Amino acid sequence: MTKYLIPVFLLFLCFIMPVQIYVIGDGYGIGIQGAFYRYQVSSYGSSFIPVNQDANYVISGTYGGKTALSVFIWIIADVLLVFATILALIKVQYLEERMFKTICLFMMVSGVLFFISVMLQYGFFLHGAAGISIPFGVPLIIISGWFFYRARSALC
Repeated sequence: MTKYLIPVFLLFLCFIMPVQIYVIGDGYGIGIQGAFYRYQVSSYGSSFIPVNQDANYVISGTYGGKTALSVFIWIIADVLLVFATILALIKVQYLEERMFKTICLFMMVSGVLFFISVMLQYGFFLHGAAGISIPFGVPLIIISGWFFYRARSALC
């Protein structure tokens, strides 16, 4: 059982680590965003915004256009990350190869969706009218999925 702790730890790390650092507009604010939260400091004060509040902003119409689409893609990536974690926790010792590949695929697709969401919001070069983004956590999520797969094949 202890040999599976590293891959499961990597999954949990994906939940708490920041995925991106961003600057709003022309320096109107700065923030960090994890998979399930966003913390920003602006002229209006400091805000901690969980992903469910972002979803409420989309549903209520506060967010629209590319921001709403970006948040929607981010939420899909969150759902895939949660599914990967649930599957790993339920079946971590008894995973079939097919199920294990599904978990790894969920993690890697989740990372790609996070990157698409960031690109949609900030532009192709991660710099535009909306601000600047540095998505340093996205490659870590994708690499974690790859490591999870490599650890499975090395540990079995």
